[in-house]
Amino acid sequence: MLIASTEGQGWCYEVIAQSDGFLVQARDLDTGEVSLNETTLFRTSPVALAYADMAAAADRFAASRLEEVEEIEDSQALADDYHHELDRFTAIRDRLSDDGVGGALLRCSRAGSLRETAHRLH
Repeated sequence: MLIASTEGQGWCYEVIAQSDGFLVQARDLDTGEVSLNETTLFRTSPVALAYADMAAAADRFAASRLEEVEEIEDSQALADDYHHELDRFTAIRDRLSDDGVGGALLRCSRAGSLRETAHRLH
């Protein structure tokens, strides 16, 4: 179940409640496709929500650097926003001891559990 989403410049970061935790996935705003490399599973919702906010702020800041924003104040505001979200995410993550599991490791883990289930059934 989708519980939150935060938009960056080119990506929307969705937080989805699952039975094994809270999945944060990046969806391309132009195509609507989910990037399998940009998924992370967290045990706790506060960390997942903070991660989505931090990732969206990073996306906005990176896009401003690529577009060479003419207003230095705007670029500085985006940098400040990113650093604020990064500090908030780090503090919540450390307090709850929830580092999350990246997409590649998550896919390997799920593929392994599917093989074990198939092996037990045959």
